[in-house]
Amino acid sequence: MARVPFVKLEDVNFYYNRGKPSEVHALKNINLEIDRGGYTVFFGPSGCGKTTLTYLIGGIETENCDEGHILINNHDLRGLSKKELSVYRQIGVGIIFQQFNLLPSLTVLDNVALPMSFLGISVERRKKEGMQLLDRFGMTQYAKRFPSELSGGQQQRVSIARALANNPPLVIADEPLGNLDSENANKALEFLKELNEKDGRTIIMVTHESWSTRDAKTVFYMKDGEITKRAGPQKSHEVESKKTLTDYLFQELFPDITPQNLMARSLSHLFLRGFSGEETKRFELFLTRRFSGALDSETFSELLDSPFKDGGLGLWKQRAQKISAMIEELIQERKTVEEIYLELEKNPELPIYEEVAQLRSWILDGYTGTLSEVQRVRLDEAIEDRLRNIINRESFQKILELSRKDFGVGLSTRTARDASERIEAALAGKTFQVSPSIH
Repeated sequence: MARVPFVKLEDVNFYYNRGKPSEVHALKNINLEIDRGGYTVFFGPSGCGKTTLTYLIGGIETENCDEGHILINNHDLRGLSKKELSVYRQIGVGIIFQQFNLLPSLTVLDNVALPMSFLGISVERRKKEGMQLLDRFGMTQYAKRFPSELSGGQQQRVSIARALANNPPLVIADEPLGNLDSENANKALEFLKELNEKDGRTIIMVTHESWSTRDAKTVFYMKDGEITKRAGPQKSHEVESKKTLTDYLFQELFPDITPQNLMARSLSHLFLRGFSGEETKRFELFLTRRFSGALDSETFSELLDSPFKDGGLGLWKQRAQKISAMIEELIQERKTVEEIYLELEKNPELPIYEEVAQLRSWILDGYTGTLSEVQRVRLDEAIEDRLRNIINRESFQKILELSRKDFGVGLSTRTARDASERIEAALAGKTFQVSPSIH
C-alpha cells in the first residue's frame, strides 16, 4: 500500500492583497509532507511566512488561499465547504497560541471546556473531561480561577489543555514559548514532546529560537515565504551551540537580517499589545517592508486600515492613522524602540476595546432587551474574537444564541442572526445602513 502523508502541501502560493499595489507574496511554491505522528518545526525569522503556513494547515486562512493543494489525511482543505472547514477546525486540529487567547470572563475550567460546547456535549461531560485535562497538566487546583489570576506558564498549560479539548489528531503550536521564561518554556516543550510520543499526536510548531527545535523529527527552514532547507533532528551539542535567534543571525541561512527587522519585531509587540499572534506577525511583516522601503507611507497606512480578511490588519481608520504617523515619525527622526515604548506608556491605548464597544452598540441598534453584565462581556469577547478571525461567522452566531449557562450570550435566534449579518458587513468594509429591525 502506498504511503499517504498525514499533511501534504502541493505548489501552495498565498498572497495578501493580490492584484493591488500593496500585494505581498507571503508563501511561494510550498511543497512538503508530514507523516502521521510526526513532530515538525517551521523555523525562521519573523515575517518569513511560517505562521501563515500553519494557519493554512489549521484551516484558518485556507479560504483565502489562491493556489495549490492543502491535503490533510488525503482530503484537500481547499475543497471543503465553510461548514466542513468549521468542523475540521473544531475536531481535526487544536491550536496553541503564543498569547494564550483565554477568555478573561471565563474560569480556567470553562475555558478548557468551551470547545466542547460547539459540539453539543453536555455541561456535565464537558466539566468532567475538562477536569481530566487540567489534572494532566497539574492545574486542577486552579479550575475556578480566572486567567488573570494565573502566571504566564499556568496560562500556557490551560491553553494546551484547551487545544486538546476535542481530542484532535493534529496540534499546532504557534510560537508557544514567546511569552514564557526559560523554566516554563522548557516545561511547554516537555508537554509537546509528551503529546507526540505518548499520545501519538502529530505536532507542528512555529519558532524562531533554534534551541526549541530539540525534540523535532523534522525541521523546515524558511526565509521570505519559501522553504530553503529540510533537516532531521538536531543533536544536543548542535542545539546548545545556537541558543537564540541572535546567535543564528550570522548563519548562512539568514544573512540579510538587519537591526530594522529586529526593530519591527519589537515594535509589533509594543503597538499590538493584546492582539493575536497572527495579527502581530502580519503587522511585523508590514513594518519590515516599510522600513526597507518596499512599502510607501500611504500604502502602509492603507494596509493597517484594510480588513483583515483582505490581507490588511483591520484596524479602525483613526487608530491606523495614528500608528502610521508614529512609524513615520520614527523613520524621520530615528527614534529608538525605547523612546516609542515610553510614549506608549505615557499615552496607553487599550487594543480594540473602545472599537468593540462601538461595534456592539451598532450591531444591537434597535434591540429592545437589556443585557446583563455577563452577557455584555461575552458579547464583547465574541465580537473581538470575530474581528481577530479567531472564530468564523457560524461560531459567532452560535455563541450569541447559546444560553448563558452554556457560556453563550443568550440572545434570540433572530437577534443573533441580524447581529451576525451586521458584523459581517462591517468586516467586508461595506456601507451599512442601521435599521431598527433587531428585536
